[in-house]
Amino acid sequence: MFLPLITALIATAAATDLLIPLYQYPLNNGAVWKPIEDAMTANPSLIHKIVINPDNGPGGKGFGIEDGWYKNGALNIATHKNAQLLGYVHTSTDGGVTRCNAPLAEVKANITRWSDWVAQGVAVKGIFIDEAPADSKNDCVAYMRELTDFIRNDDTLGFAKPRLVIFNPGGTGALQPYYDLKPTLILALETCFTSAPRGSYDGCFGDGSGYERYDHEGIGSSIDKVLFPNIGKQNAASTAVMVHGFHGSNGPSAGLEATEAVLSSMIQAAVSRKIGALFFNTAWYNQFSDGPADIGTVARLLNAANAGTSSKTFVKVRS
Repeated sequence: MFLPLITALIATAAATDLLIPLYQYPLNNGAVWKPIEDAMTANPSLIHKIVINPDNGPGGKGFGIEDGWYKNGALNIATHKNAQLLGYVHTSTDGGVTRCNAPLAEVKANITRWSDWVAQGVAVKGIFIDEAPADSKNDCVAYMRELTDFIRNDDTLGFAKPRLVIFNPGGTGALQPYYDLKPTLILALETCFTSAPRGSYDGCFGDGSGYERYDHEGIGSSIDKVLFPNIGKQNAASTAVMVHGFHGSNGPSAGLEATEAVLSSMIQAAVSRKIGALFFNTAWYNQFSDGPADIGTVARLLNAANAGTSSKTFVKVRS
C-alpha cells in the first residue's frame, strides 16, 4: 500500500528544480512577470525557485515591498504552490571586488527586511546570498556559517520553516567547506552558451571575460569536466547551474546550435547527473520571453526531463 507513495516521494526529492534570477522590474502591476506565472501553471509538478532582487537587496523606502507593482507581482507568483520565493542579499561593499566584507549586521538587517515581506503577505521562503566565494583571506566560511544559521534558526524572522538558503560564490573554486554548511543549493557554475556575445542583452562578453562557453566540448562536458572536478559528484543535488546567452552557436569544437533540441539535450544531461537546480535563458536576468530558451520552453523541457520523457529526441553531436 505504501510503495507508490514512497516511490513518488523519492522521485520528487530527486527532481531538478528551476532556479530563476528574477531581476526584472514588474511593470504594469506585475504583468511583465506573466510568462513565469504561465510556466508555473503549465508545469505544476516543477518547483520554481525564484530570486527577487528589487535593488541589490530588498529595496529602500518606496521601493521593494513598498512599491505596489513589486508587491502585487510577488503576491501573484506566491499564490502558485510550486513557487518558492527567495530574497536577494549580497556580501560586498565594492561591487563584488572584495567578498564577504559587508558588516554582518548590515546583511542581517537586509535579511530581516525580506522577512518584512512575509508580514505583507508575500511568502518569502528564504534567502539567496550573492558575492560569496569561499575566500579564506576574508574567512568567508565563518561569515557564511553565521548568516546561514541566522536565516535558518532566528525566531524573529517571519520565514516559514524549513527555510531555503542559496549561496552564489561566483565560480567553481574550493567549495567543499561551503557544502559542509549544508545550504539548500550552491550556484557553482554560471556561464554563457554563445560564441557571439551581445553584452548587456545576454550578460556575455566573450571568452576573455571569465566565462567558458557552456558545453563547448559536447553535451554534458561542462558538468563532467569543469563542475564535477571542483565540487565532486556527491554534491550534485546541492548544486545549481545557470546558463545565459543561449543563442547562435557555442563554437566550432562541439558545433552546437541554440535550438530546442540542443536545449533539451543539455537539460536532460543535467537532470541525469542529478543537478539540484538549473536555469537556461536566451537573454540575461531581465528578459524571459525570448526564444529559443524562453522561460516556458525551459520549464516544459525540464519538467519532461524530470519525468523521464522528452518532447524532443536527443541531438546528435558532431564527432
